[in-house]
Amino acid sequence: MNYPITEAPGYLDQLIIYEIATKGFTSPEGPESGTFASLAEKMPYLEELGINGIWLSGHQQCHGSHFYNIWTEYACIRPDRLDESLGTEAEFKELVACAHRHNIRVFLDVITHGVMADSPLVREHPHWFAGGSWGMTDYDWYGGHEDLDEWWVNTWMWYITECGIDGFRLDVAHYRNDLWALIRKKAKEWGKELVIIAESGPAIRGVTDVIQCGETISHNWGRNHSTGLLENVADYCRDRQERREERYDVEICYEDGTVQTSQANEGLSRRKVLRLAGMEYDTLLVEEEVPGIAYVNQMGILRIENVYQRKPIHNIKISDWEGHDWNSNQAETLGKDFYITYQREGTALVARFPLRMQDGQRFVIQLSCHDNGWDGFPLDQDPYGLKGSRYLAGYACLLAPGIPIFMAGEEFHAAYRPLPRLTPGLFGEGEPGRGRWLYGAWLDWEQQRIPEKAAMLWDMKRLIALRKELGNFIKPCRMGERERNFCSIAYESREELPIPYYYQEGQEGLLVAANPWEDREAEAVFLWKELLEPGAVYQVQSLFGEPEELVETGEELRGHVWKIKRDKQPGGGLLVLRIRRMEEQP
Repeated sequence: MNYPITEAPGYLDQLIIYEIATKGFTSPEGPESGTFASLAEKMPYLEELGINGIWLSGHQQCHGSHFYNIWTEYACIRPDRLDESLGTEAEFKELVACAHRHNIRVFLDVITHGVMADSPLVREHPHWFAGGSWGMTDYDWYGGHEDLDEWWVNTWMWYITECGIDGFRLDVAHYRNDLWALIRKKAKEWGKELVIIAESGPAIRGVTDVIQCGETISHNWGRNHSTGLLENVADYCRDRQERREERYDVEICYEDGTVQTSQANEGLSRRKVLRLAGMEYDTLLVEEEVPGIAYVNQMGILRIENVYQRKPIHNIKISDWEGHDWNSNQAETLGKDFYITYQREGTALVARFPLRMQDGQRFVIQLSCHDNGWDGFPLDQDPYGLKGSRYLAGYACLLAPGIPIFMAGEEFHAAYRPLPRLTPGLFGEGEPGRGRWLYGAWLDWEQQRIPEKAAMLWDMKRLIALRKELGNFIKPCRMGERERNFCSIAYESREELPIPYYYQEGQEGLLVAANPWEDREAEAVFLWKELLEPGAVYQVQSLFGEPEELVETGEELRGHVWKIKRDKQPGGGLLVLRIRRMEEQP
């Protein structure tokens, strides 16, 4: 058949994505009154900020109080209708056109699992639906409904061809790789190269391009202290690319209630413990004559030994060490993309499952998203990820080799203010106005007049501008790559600091170092080793941090003491140096 795979657009490497919850982003008539028109008025601000992609989580017809007692994109009634409270079709089209005039692409949120139970779609097409989740009614994606498939493709193609939308973010799961591959194909034939973002994965070549929460600095319950991005960006990214830290645990539940796991000390266990005998990888090319699409799905192949030979299996669950689960019984999970197929071989079985981080996939680094402050988050804490940290913004995200994503308000360290109706509980439980879900933030643009917040905004603009200016150095690394232009740099300091990292392109280099301490400055000597020739002459310019410019030999630079201001102050938390080897000393 040999159908072409619709690849990701080249501009994906340059994206800086900014999430906007339409209702709370602006307030022309008070809380929850944001509209397409009022958002369009903010486009000059967003262009000046420097972002070039909007993840718009608010456009379609939705319920006004299902989640957290507020209007949300995720309580979808009809994806094929715009919500009248947000504006008209003409205003929506003008919003997208306005974004494009300001060099900003627009990506829509897609609620893939279903709609509200009282949606007209359920009454009009009852055969399209089966079961439910999140208090909603779910599409019957695997029921063989050709009319559902056609409607789904036509719905999203309308947003592309009639409104100019540039791509989509798929909430929860893809469900149907074939339909998204077809949407990509049709869009390209029409003249639009889409970016399709999976919420949690997998990113499958020809279907979805990146994982929104691929690498997370903050998430639903606060800062992600387990990620190596906070302490050693270069080595963490290298290890991820080479799959050095991929580890899996397995649990098998049998029909008779017996449970086996691989999590035990085999030498001391009184139970029959599963043994994982090794992981292999396979690349699966999927081609479908109708509708003429192709995509590539990379599979993990895990041999599991010491299973019960005669017991019927109810479910196999494979879990990675980052908290993601795959299941053989799809009734056990909402994540239908994370499935397991298996074959028994006596007292062993061979499980196949799609890899979450597939080869060629670009890294995404999420500073924050709307899910920060999820149900159960402490009501006395701020759900924003940055909280004014230049160290996190620069070292761990904007200057690191990944595609940045962050939530509106982070750029000026907005003081969190919940919408008046926002409750702490997912389905409206608790006192209104006490919630901490970041989707329900009510942005107060007057806060930018506060000197501390104005300084943060200025520094974020500088960092975003650096990211774009230094595009020849900073590119999102890809899973499976062995060649890279960055490495970690050893240092000497009285303080414990994140490991600096260094980009090299030709005769130029870029060093990124950080000081996470809020109460003290740091001094560091960088151990450049083989990166700088002792007798060669280098021009060094500070691009962020203590202003400094000097011309010295490699030997002199090896002994130079660099100051890094304390974090959460103007120009603090970060030091960025550009190094250029000179042909001769001036």
